[in-house]
Amino acid sequence: MKIKTIRLLIVALLTGTGVFHLLVAFLNAAPGLGAPLAGFGLLFVIIGFFARRDTDDGSKSHSRNAILAAVAACAAGLLLGGRAYLLNDQPPALLLMFAIDVAVIILGVMWLTKMASKRRR
Repeated sequence: MKIKTIRLLIVALLTGTGVFHLLVAFLNAAPGLGAPLAGFGLLFVIIGFFARRDTDDGSKSHSRNAILAAVAACAAGLLLGGRAYLLNDQPPALLLMFAIDVAVIILGVMWLTKMASKRRR
């Protein structure tokens, strides 16, 4: 898979899960779960916005910082959401959110690996 394709998949997944988090937060959140869901939803949309283009701004990072932020945010969402899911009766929509988090983490690691090998050439 091409580097650009991976990045665009990450952007699509982040934006989609961000909107999904916001919808669940405002329409069907369990008590005490609305604010964290909305916060992560906004975070995912913002990170997706920054990762949407390969920002060739002269820095060495390009989109690297946004991809790292995406991986970190998804890992945090998995840990915190997973904990909430196991300890409380949470909506089944969280399972789909977890699957998207895992996909973003895998794609992010793939992107970072391909970018690192591309720079070595």
